[in-house]
Amino acid sequence: MPWSPPTGTSRRWWVIAGVTFCILALLYTFQSSWYLFSLKDAEAGAVIQIEPEVCKTSTVETQLATLAEREPWMVPSTSLNSGSPTPNARDNLRNGSHYITGLATAGFTNEFIAYVNMIYLGVLSQRIPIIPPFVPQSHVSAGAGILPFSHIYNLSNLRNALKHPVLEWSDVKTLIPLSSSPTSPPPAAAEHFGCWSVRQQSAPSPNRVPRTEQVLNLDLVFTRVPPMAYYSSSNPGDPHTKFSALAALIWPDHAHPASRNLRLMEQQGERTFANNHGESEGDKEVWKGGPPDEQLACFDFLYWMTSGVEGYEIERRWSLAWNGVGTHLTFTDELVEMTKGYLRRALKLQEGSVLPPMITVHIRRGDFGYHCKQGRKPPCFAPISKYRDLAKKIQDQIFETQKIRVTTVYVASDERDLSFWQEIESFGWTYLNHTTERTTERLGEWYPLLIDKIALSLGVGFVGTSASTFSILNARRVEDWNGGITDYVNPLED
Repeated sequence: MPWSPPTGTSRRWWVIAGVTFCILALLYTFQSSWYLFSLKDAEAGAVIQIEPEVCKTSTVETQLATLAEREPWMVPSTSLNSGSPTPNARDNLRNGSHYITGLATAGFTNEFIAYVNMIYLGVLSQRIPIIPPFVPQSHVSAGAGILPFSHIYNLSNLRNALKHPVLEWSDVKTLIPLSSSPTSPPPAAAEHFGCWSVRQQSAPSPNRVPRTEQVLNLDLVFTRVPPMAYYSSSNPGDPHTKFSALAALIWPDHAHPASRNLRLMEQQGERTFANNHGESEGDKEVWKGGPPDEQLACFDFLYWMTSGVEGYEIERRWSLAWNGVGTHLTFTDELVEMTKGYLRRALKLQEGSVLPPMITVHIRRGDFGYHCKQGRKPPCFAPISKYRDLAKKIQDQIFETQKIRVTTVYVASDERDLSFWQEIESFGWTYLNHTTERTTERLGEWYPLLIDKIALSLGVGFVGTSASTFSILNARRVEDWNGGITDYVNPLED
């Protein structure tokens, strides 16, 4: 059943009133201009013109109202009480509407996967997803600040594809900055919400993300999902939960009976909550917690999700969450154009020129050096020559199937060893030098990662590192967006 907006006639009256007002303004302008035509300036013969500025504003509002009427999922305010964020989320959530949100704590790509899964679960359960911003984790320092999801991904494109509303927390409530000066006014009291934890049954505590809770000014307590939600309920260490079971647990107004009368994972005294200034709540009354909220279903970390077929489904070409949601999360035009500028400079092309077709390559190093076959000692990286050979194979396939001769190869990697990049240069391959570009100094800590990720997605062919979610998702983008050919180097194969 597709999502439908709240009923009412207010938006139709808004459209009618806007159009009527615009017509009256134009008639008034025409009459005034005709009268003033005879009052020419005696010296210059100038004619005074009146621009109906109010009509321009009214036209924009009318267009927005029309869009909200015809395609309500495209306009966030149609899913909320207010057209702007409020201090408390509950004041902005509409009666009769149901929502879903989630936290994420991992590397950037795995956090993205958790949010893709959350959005997909929202569509399944007829709930409106609310996406948090990215907060600094292991990949950037605490000083990097928060990064809105819509700064990277085109949510208008996603909404249009899903025909379903998708919100950000900044649409719903006023967010709290991660850093504030001692003179900053204290934030309002944190809102209390009961949430679900999908952490494996052997883990005693939920996957908390304190920085996200701080930014959203939320005080969360968690209840573990019942055994029916797990892919392998008899295995306490299995982290996977099933989309269908979670949808049943949070189905609006008619949740599965197993969702009731469950114990909290953390009892009073086991939780601590710090305010925005990093101070304990001290003598303030501690919320004892409550069951998972019915209007806003919230989860801790929805990374290990499955349809029930197998684990790690996001890595499969048939992944329901990727094909239903992830493929529609294209990058914003602004970031794509910025990235193309980086590539033009690296390739020594003129500004504004068309980029040549490229093979893009992601070589995962870092912790993958410990992925070793039995009997071998780390580091166990695949030789770079394997990536070169596979890139050559894809070049030949593209020529055979499309008659395009691709000679440009772009590489991204987390390797910092200079000899590695010298070998890359010896192949005649290109990479972005963020030190020379001063990317972090000019744009911030998030941007080297974002620009590399977007550059990799622009290939007509792609070579990645097997088992790296960073590589896997980029392969999907090249396949889905560019019709490209992709393959992987497996470091465990000789």
